Amino acid sequence: MWIAQTFHDFTRHAMSPVAAVALHSAIGAFFIAAITALAALLQPTRIRMKWANWAGAFATGSLIGYFAIRFANTGTEPLQNMFDVVGLSALFLALVYFVAIRMKKLESVGAFAYPAIAVIFLVNLLLARTATQGGDAPITSPLLVAHIVLIILAYGVFFMATVAAVMFLLQERMLKKRKDPSFMRTFPSLESLRSLVNACVVIGLPLVTVGFALGFASFRAEDWAHVYSNPKVLSSLVLWLVLLAVVIGRRFGWLHGRRHFYLVLVGFALVLATYVGLGLVEARDKGTNPPNIEGKSG
Repeated sequence: MWIAQTFHDFTRHAMSPVAAVALHSAIGAFFIAAITALAALLQPTRIRMKWANWAGAFATGSLIGYFAIRFANTGTEPLQNMFDVVGLSALFLALVYFVAIRMKKLESVGAFAYPAIAVIFLVNLLLARTATQGGDAPITSPLLVAHIVLIILAYGVFFMATVAAVMFLLQERMLKKRKDPSFMRTFPSLESLRSLVNACVVIGLPLVTVGFALGFASFRAEDWAHVYSNPKVLSSLVLWLVLLAVVIGRRFGWLHGRRHFYLVLVGFALVLATYVGLGLVEARDKGTNPPNIEGKSG
């Protein structure tokens, strides 16, 4: 109940009514897209995946509108709380999905991508209090802004790699058992999923690396004292180590067959646990009462 109340306080006081409508529309449409995509996977003759993509496109557009309003009204503030950062990760995941289905016939990936986005927003409700805390100085360094954007984009790319890895492992397992479930008949080929995972890893690693370099270049002396207690820094470090391990492991032959797909899944779990766990600890330490939140209305 306190989660719903915190989210209600955030949307009521920390943003304009138009931004609140856009955020609620995006979340609602993503849940509709998730349900429709799962139905299309199970009943492909009755439900079309393109219906889910219509809802997903509306949700993505609404989320873009939400962040456009937030950035216009509050500057870089959305980059300073974990609720909006995770929301941006979900947005980038949706954008990566739409790019992927335009390049190849990967529409059935939506049956996993949209539920993943819905789960991200469910988890994100736990972080809503971080958006109501305030107190941080505004970000003025262009290097720091670029750092945050690149890291969030890398999260979205890595989430897509996780979605493709789940589909690959599930399909391969069914093939080994000589089973042919109807819901898997619209899956992309194993080679297509392998290529998608590899492409996401190859793209994600440079994004995180450059993001780290820009972030450290913008650090002040006092920032280094708190680097190990910062959930954003630590989760990004976990992500970088996972991507680096996958690239090096495949390059030198340490990761054979399904191992690098499992490593992607383990890495995703570690990133999520680090980000959410430390984020909740940080929110708890700061307290739950937002200081003068009404003053942030758009």
